[in-house]
Amino acid sequence: MDERKELESSGSLGADEACEYRSAYQECQDLCDRLENPGAPLDSDRFIDSSRKPTTIDQSRIEEVMEGLPCDGLRILHVGVGNSSLARRFASRADGIMGLTLSPNEKSLSDTLGLPGYTVLLLNKYGRELLSLAKTGYDLIVDNNLASFACCKFHFYRMLDSYVARLVTGGMILTDQRGMDWTAGDTRWRLTYRDLESLGSKFHLQAHRLTESVYGLNKLAEPR
Repeated sequence: MDERKELESSGSLGADEACEYRSAYQECQDLCDRLENPGAPLDSDRFIDSSRKPTTIDQSRIEEVMEGLPCDGLRILHVGVGNSSLARRFASRADGIMGLTLSPNEKSLSDTLGLPGYTVLLLNKYGRELLSLAKTGYDLIVDNNLASFACCKFHFYRMLDSYVARLVTGGMILTDQRGMDWTAGDTRWRLTYRDLESLGSKFHLQAHRLTESVYGLNKLAEPR
């Protein structure tokens, strides 16, 4: 199935029209021409390589929230590993941490750490390869830049579809408002908490506030 047919068959475009609340990103294009390398075009590694940078404020806030969660024995997917601060902090407690990055330097750093159960892949979260991850579900998916690098609604929705497919029922996506406020391209991709609530209704997720800036999206049980 090609990208256009996949988009139409998913019903995601029609869901936009049926939703009373309209996010700013809904005015963005339905399907881009970056089918082989989706995501906002980046002309500098400074947007994707945080291997030598301090942990960002939003990432730190998410990690602080995780400290209050029962992380022992959980499977975690961290999208955009940066300097691997999350893995350094939780690898000894989690049942495994899979990291995704577009930066070879971030992957190289992760490989030198030797943390138990920590594996990082060079993988584009908007691409179809995300669904090739291990079939066992994740309890937590951490992504503080959900739409910051989005190129079109199709690839953004496909990313969320992949996240939901990777989560166990009751599992949670963690994000932060500061990361949602930043975009690499079209500023209409800035998300709000209200946007998360709207997306939740499309993807069978329940949005909730964990702090003033850290939000969770829990995967709901499938209706019987």
